[in-house]
Amino acid sequence: MRLFSPLSCLLLSVLYFTRIGLSLAQTSALAGQVRDRQTDQPVEYATVSVWSRDSVLLTGTVTDAKGDYTLPALASDAAVLNVQFMGYKTATIRLEGNTGTPAGRLPVTYLSLLERGLKEVTVKGERGTSTLRLDRQVLAAKAFQNAANGTGLDLLRRMPNVTVTNEGVIALRGNTGFLVLINGKPSTRAPADVLAQLPANLIESVEIITSPSAQYDAEGRAGIINIVTKTTVGQGWSVVGNTLFAGADPLRYGADLTLTYSAKRWNVYAGGDYRRYDIDGFRTGEVRTLVGDTLTYLPSEGVRNYKDYQYAGRVGGSFSPNQRTVITAGVYAGYKQTDRTANLHYDEFVQTGPSLNLFDNAGRTPRREFFNQNLFVRSGSFQAYNLDLTQTFANKSKLTVLGLYEYSVLGGPLTNRDTREGSTDLSLSERSDERSPLTGWRLQTDYSLPLPNKRRLDAGLQYRSLHHAGDFTFERLNLTTNQFETDPAFADRMDLTQRVGAGYVQLAGDTKRLAYNAGLRAEFTDRELTHRLGRQPFTYTKLSLFPSAQVLWTVSDAHKFRLAFSRRIDRPTSKLMAPFQNHRHAETIETGDPNLRPELANVVELSFSRTASKATLTLTGYYNHVTDKIFRVNTIYNRTILGRTYTNAGQATSVGTEGIAEVRLLPGWKAYLSGNIYQFRIRGVADGVNLNTNSLNYNLTGNTSLDFTKYLRFQWDLTYVSRTVTVQGVDSNLLLSNMGLKYNFPNGRGALNLQLINVFNSNIQTIGTQAPLFFSSTDYRKYDRVLQVGLSFSLNDSGKKAKAVKTEYGEKDF
Repeated sequence: MRLFSPLSCLLLSVLYFTRIGLSLAQTSALAGQVRDRQTDQPVEYATVSVWSRDSVLLTGTVTDAKGDYTLPALASDAAVLNVQFMGYKTATIRLEGNTGTPAGRLPVTYLSLLERGLKEVTVKGERGTSTLRLDRQVLAAKAFQNAANGTGLDLLRRMPNVTVTNEGVIALRGNTGFLVLINGKPSTRAPADVLAQLPANLIESVEIITSPSAQYDAEGRAGIINIVTKTTVGQGWSVVGNTLFAGADPLRYGADLTLTYSAKRWNVYAGGDYRRYDIDGFRTGEVRTLVGDTLTYLPSEGVRNYKDYQYAGRVGGSFSPNQRTVITAGVYAGYKQTDRTANLHYDEFVQTGPSLNLFDNAGRTPRREFFNQNLFVRSGSFQAYNLDLTQTFANKSKLTVLGLYEYSVLGGPLTNRDTREGSTDLSLSERSDERSPLTGWRLQTDYSLPLPNKRRLDAGLQYRSLHHAGDFTFERLNLTTNQFETDPAFADRMDLTQRVGAGYVQLAGDTKRLAYNAGLRAEFTDRELTHRLGRQPFTYTKLSLFPSAQVLWTVSDAHKFRLAFSRRIDRPTSKLMAPFQNHRHAETIETGDPNLRPELANVVELSFSRTASKATLTLTGYYNHVTDKIFRVNTIYNRTILGRTYTNAGQATSVGTEGIAEVRLLPGWKAYLSGNIYQFRIRGVADGVNLNTNSLNYNLTGNTSLDFTKYLRFQWDLTYVSRTVTVQGVDSNLLLSNMGLKYNFPNGRGALNLQLINVFNSNIQTIGTQAPLFFSSTDYRKYDRVLQVGLSFSLNDSGKKAKAVKTEYGEKDF
């Protein structure tokens, strides 16, 4: 089955909305944006008023969530524009002779906080770390100083409702499926890989959208994380760069550089980054199996090191031929490679006899001692191209058309060798390779129409396509002939095509105290997977509906309540559906399921926010229920190897409360603390065994900042993730702590950052799996305690925002 002429629908909608907008076009309007001078974040609900030469009010408006405003055509005697917001100094702009940039658009207006004197001590205000909005929680990146020299992943692990395991698995409120956006642009790459390739120094804020509205993709059962990059304004050249050095053994260094040139109607940018960050590690583990009357005990230990490097380049810009039209384009190209080396020493103990138990003594003398060398190289090259058009009409309606094309190549070799302990005698030698080109398209159009009484109608259509082909080779050494031979059970060719057509409509409104948004989104999925070993294609087609609603009640300037609901989907990746065996390391053989169905989630949450002069507090209660949950299930492949597969086997529920508090203890000293506690329950059937397990999970994140001088700040942070249950086992707790000293150069020209990462050398986590006939436990240690130095610099930092494009599909399967 194929989609219903998606391109035709898309083109017709563009033409229709364009015709409406052009028919309503009138005279020139004036637009601009308001931002906080200290945090560089948008200021919402700021009052913008226009006055005549005789001090008569002519017109006015308020800014939206992005700090943007648009005024109707101005009278000829318009002389002054004032921008006001509680707690800030009023900004005044003279309009006579000010043509704006581009025409009809004023430069960004920056508001400065009021300074208040108290007993000869001047206390300067600083906006809070967290802000509650209609559909999201916004966290300022600058509040997490110790992440500055790292990546977006280092920043994310400090967020209140996010956990990151020792192995880099990210979960939002206990769920691993969520969508990543960069400046509101979609990116279905794996979250860990998107964030690992984005320098933290380029991030302005992180928006956690756990109950998204209908205008967003329904992908991501846990919600959306939107990464907002830093913004600068004005005209002329600017150069911004960052460097990092953290040692030569192992190698840890990196740098990024962005050049921007801005004029009245256009701006261009070019940038690049390189990062090498190797980590040494150690692994201990054991596997126990009971097959018939044979008990096998297989303990192991050895090094598990990572060599990781990546680089990327991006160019692009925007052009405004007139005050209502903006055209943006961008090109992104990057490469990432991770080499994981595991050199492990194994002892194999075997005991036979009747009535054996899984944890019985398996003997004192090992039957076999061997040394396993496993090298897994995962590489990916990524290219992405985007072209966007935004048209604003005289009635303030807006049409946006977006096109994105991506081409990526994923893959890499794997070698696996067993030799007898203490010798070079081979007992096993395997090698495999993968080359998986991926092509993705996205076309979408969105239209926003203002309605009377501060209401807005939004609608849009979308079409996206993914084609992922893969060649997988696998060879095993014949120890008699000393020749490599193909094993057809492990070698295959897979071809996946997935198309999604979507449309949505939503109504938003805003009164003095109440803001609301309600909408419905429909997505049609058409998926087909074929492979060489299969006899027929595996298909999946379904139309799904995704309602959503959000209400924000501003009781007073200090109190807010928010209630939200949304339905989400998480479609399985190619890796989970690959229907052939993959021997990734000595203890596991993995097989995907081509019949996997998407996971569906329903999310309800209620939030409360309280703001005081020296403290802020936000509390959120939530309920997240996932159906068709995809479980990773282990079974016995043979005495020493576990078989792993994926299956829709049940449901998962998270019910909990999260809180964020920030307190200004003394002038120049503040503390931030966030926590999340939730009951996590898994129910289903896996490998014929009924599952009903639960755990009370919690995580804590906090930091304290102390300003020694105007330019020198110290910060200490700590993150703790509790023990949690999985489908067949338990993941242990994890504690990480860092401290840093940051010196900001006068006049904002840069900063010097000295950091001690992993203060307590506690990056240790144990992963356990158990069933009636097998047990597996693995202890992972990463030796990443390091002293690192970072230098950032800014020369004539006055370029416009560079909305860099990112890949849409590639690294989700990296």
